[in-house]
Amino acid sequence: MRSRLVSRIASLLLSVVSLAVVLTACDSSASTRPESATTATATPVAVGTTVPAGTTLRVGDQLDFLRNLLHVSGQDTGFSYQVEYSAFIGGPPMLQAFEADALDTGFVGSTPLIFAQAGGQGLRAVAGFSYKTGGYQLLTAPGHREITGWASLKGRKVAYQKGTAGEAVVLQALDSAGLKLSDVTTVDIPQTQVATALQGGSADAGVSVEPLTSAYLAKNPTAAEVGTTRELPDRSSFVIAGESALKNSAKTAAEADYLTRLVKAFAYLESHPGRYAESIYVKQYGLTSERASAIVARTGTPSFFPLPGDIVPAQQRLADLFRDAGEIPAKVDVAKEFDPRFNQVVAKAQGQ
Repeated sequence: MRSRLVSRIASLLLSVVSLAVVLTACDSSASTRPESATTATATPVAVGTTVPAGTTLRVGDQLDFLRNLLHVSGQDTGFSYQVEYSAFIGGPPMLQAFEADALDTGFVGSTPLIFAQAGGQGLRAVAGFSYKTGGYQLLTAPGHREITGWASLKGRKVAYQKGTAGEAVVLQALDSAGLKLSDVTTVDIPQTQVATALQGGSADAGVSVEPLTSAYLAKNPTAAEVGTTRELPDRSSFVIAGESALKNSAKTAAEADYLTRLVKAFAYLESHPGRYAESIYVKQYGLTSERASAIVARTGTPSFFPLPGDIVPAQQRLADLFRDAGEIPAKVDVAKEFDPRFNQVVAKAQGQ
């Protein structure tokens, strides 16, 4: 069980590392774009209100998260349209499917959304949801008690995987602590090898995710978790849609219904945290019930927020940090990533 879980996580994280290469290659003119300040969001078009017979909504899912979410909450019945799921591991292959016009909607994190925009890909975030805390932890090597947080990383060797959400966490956390990426020595390795690097002494600290964090700390009692992140982009995900779907009234009507179901599903799980822990973290990710409950208590269940809302300054900061670190070729205006036309749909589903 554990080997299958680690293998699945490894595949997820390894697929993310190719994001910068793939999307930069899609847009050879990106380096010639002029720098611009944050401006208005993308101009929205009216949301369709009727779903014609025969409509199919093609949904990109990751590790069956959306499908399971709707099933557990009882929101997967009575569709007036066909839902066609495609399974992906990580954002990059999903973005490639959008590029081929094989998907109408799906969900990704903040980092793929930024790289998609930098690559000139016509995608928009139509809804956003976030957790109370981020999913990454800063861990020390065994015995390194002098490292007490992000601010004490100057001059240290820090293990994480470049080009992933883990790098976004490092960039933002160092910046908040008054440090730059150049203040640390990057040990660029796959996420699943961070624990090995820490145990072997090739890194002083590293960025990890569950369930790898719990396994590492259980085996290394003199190691410690000394930091996490509460930055909004690090703990947020976005429901995204392609340009062709957003121009289609039948697709936007189906998207509105699907979003309504997701909002209600999250609300159900918030009032049933034990069900959430069991269905997602135990059955889907293979954690113990005790550990799953602890994670849910710590991160909370995700909840939707209006777009663009408070995410623009935080997302712009992250994009600028990626640009300054040389991960994207030019400044992007992240406000253009968001399509706010579905805010009313989300608010209505939330009972507002």
